[in-house]
Amino acid sequence: MKPGQIIKTFTSKKGNKVVIRIPKWEDLDDLVNFANNLVREDTFIMLNKEITKEEESKWLSETITQIEERKKIQLAAVVNGKFAANCEIRVRDKKQTHVGEIGISVALPYRQEGIGYQLLSTLIEEGKKAGLKLLILHCFENNDRALHLYEKLGFKRAGLVPGVYAYKGTFVGEVTLYLPL
Repeated sequence: MKPGQIIKTFTSKKGNKVVIRIPKWEDLDDLVNFANNLVREDTFIMLNKEITKEEESKWLSETITQIEERKKIQLAAVVNGKFAANCEIRVRDKKQTHVGEIGISVALPYRQEGIGYQLLSTLIEEGKKAGLKLLILHCFENNDRALHLYEKLGFKRAGLVPGVYAYKGTFVGEVTLYLPL
């Protein structure tokens, strides 16, 4: 996989042209805006404060290296030329090299278009091609849309740990889900 490599194209439910591809250096400003918009939305993500271009540059550099080393699969969705979604599989190490941990986020204007479904389906296929045998993900227990998507794609719930996330003035549990490949 190479930066910028196109993996898939499709038309969203709202008729938008979507390209799923590997992120590239030219995405840096879009990635910063994407992450900071999610932070400002205060949605279901781990980030709790806005990031700088320098921080995202470091992350992107590490991500490109990890992709080259086959330690990560990273995909972006671009809709009509605009950065819309990002997802990854972080390949575990040692006795867990057959396991990948998933993260996914879709920008607010592009939700409910089927982009998350297509992006995650593509990510799962790339995980299979990479020889992974098990995918794991963690989700806020009150993120009903995401949980529905994951279960629609075959993920099963493994359990709930209460109070893991500080979210909007309260503590919310974390659901762990898994998908054998």
